[in-house]
Amino acid sequence: MTVADFRQAAATKDIDLAMASLADGVVLHSPLTDRFTFNGKDEVRRLFETAYERFDGLSYDLVIGDGERRVLVGGGTAGGQPFEETLLLTVDDREKITEIALFIRPLPGLTAVMAALGPALAHRNGRSRLAAGVLRAMTAPLVAATRFGDRVGIKLALPRGQRG
Repeated sequence: MTVADFRQAAATKDIDLAMASLADGVVLHSPLTDRFTFNGKDEVRRLFETAYERFDGLSYDLVIGDGERRVLVGGGTAGGQPFEETLLLTVDDREKITEIALFIRPLPGLTAVMAALGPALAHRNGRSRLAAGVLRAMTAPLVAATRFGDRVGIKLALPRGQRG
């Protein structure tokens, strides 16, 4: 079963197994922007290689559905920050994954994923060190602000006496 192989690939960081579970024309929708998709195995491979290098403990523990649409729920850590991830998969009649839409929460986890992937993916995609450095500089304040806000800022919004 291809979805099972996909889950195993993530848990073991086996890029070849992950690629074997995908259709040639796979499309992956970024969780960060609707302005970009990863199209085809080559682009998705670069993303997965980068993610497998940068994430720890990636696993999908819940699978929902058994037809053309499947949902995987799991998570991992990026830069020590935990994140939860939901993947909406579309599979073809050969059980190959043709489309992936990613959803990541909470916000500190999402910004940690962005910081872990952006600069490394820019480099892997042939961009200059300067481009990777600009991405690093752009994401660092977001990571800091969301981590601080999650620890301290949320307490300012809670009812008096309630701890976050």
